[in-house]
Amino acid sequence: MVSIGKEIHGFWGQLLNFFKPKVKHESVAKPKKSSYVAVDETQVKIDIVQNLTEFFRLQEQLAAHIREEEQKSKTVYDPNQNHMEAALKRVMAQQQMADLEVQIRECMVYQSPPEMGALYSSVHEMREKIQEEQTQARLKEEAKERQKTWLRREAEKNFQLKVAYLIATSIFLLYLWLWLLFVNQWRKT
Repeated sequence: MVSIGKEIHGFWGQLLNFFKPKVKHESVAKPKKSSYVAVDETQVKIDIVQNLTEFFRLQEQLAAHIREEEQKSKTVYDPNQNHMEAALKRVMAQQQMADLEVQIRECMVYQSPPEMGALYSSVHEMREKIQEEQTQARLKEEAKERQKTWLRREAEKNFQLKVAYLIATSIFLLYLWLWLLFVNQWRKT
């Protein structure tokens, strides 16, 4: 969890440096010729999108790690676990996540080029839409898994029932055969 956090902070520093305007310090004694540098807006947008994509990937990894730790805490008993340490780590990760979300929002709103429009609002709306779609897909997948599990249990029950019927029928036939054998022997004597 700490390594993911360090990776995000290192990445975040690079991302903020990318958005910060470059300040040139010109000396008063030597005026330099101003040269026009053509900026490829498409490349700038691509770089911003790549950096934001990397940030959001790392953010998802951190969120997945937090969820995993919470699930592990709910399902796995660890007698050696220090509860205060686990609580501190989880709270720090959640606070770090909240701070990163605020920073990325401010970066996307105030420091992105005006050509990109309302980047944060658009991305946030699309993210909510994708989250809803993914939630629906996850629920369908879980329902399929429950259905498969139920069908497997039903097949096992049916198999066990058939085996029980077979055993009961075999015992009944053996009993009937032995009874007929006894009756046959009794008639002969």
